[in-house]
Amino acid sequence: MSAAARAGALCILAVTAGCAATTVRSGLPPGSTAAGYDDRWHAAFLFGVIPGSDPYDLGRICPKGWSQVTVSRDPFTLLSGLITLFIYSPSRVTIVCGAPGSAGLPPVRGYAPTTDTSPQPHMPAAPETD
Repeated sequence: MSAAARAGALCILAVTAGCAATTVRSGLPPGSTAAGYDDRWHAAFLFGVIPGSDPYDLGRICPKGWSQVTVSRDPFTLLSGLITLFIYSPSRVTIVCGAPGSAGLPPVRGYAPTTDTSPQPHMPAAPETD
């Protein structure tokens, strides 16, 4: 394999490696994307380790609950990072609110629900067996 072919393969690998996405789901059924939060530019520094903006207030963005948050990189954000040697490492953020009228999250299986609001620790119930 020639040096030019290796360099080309390395460039293709570098560009495609940065196009992955991470999605976190709350368990609520998805509704619509929050206004202004569809592929929103998110600044970060040093390979994304140091945030470049304040955290997102999901309670304000989606007052009735959020369904999923996706953080991804695309070729343009990867190129921006590459030009700055990843000192500046932007990504894209999409926030999807919960569907209107959806109920809250179901209780976690194996744990007894509690209505006690005191600050005392709560021991979980014995896990259910199938």
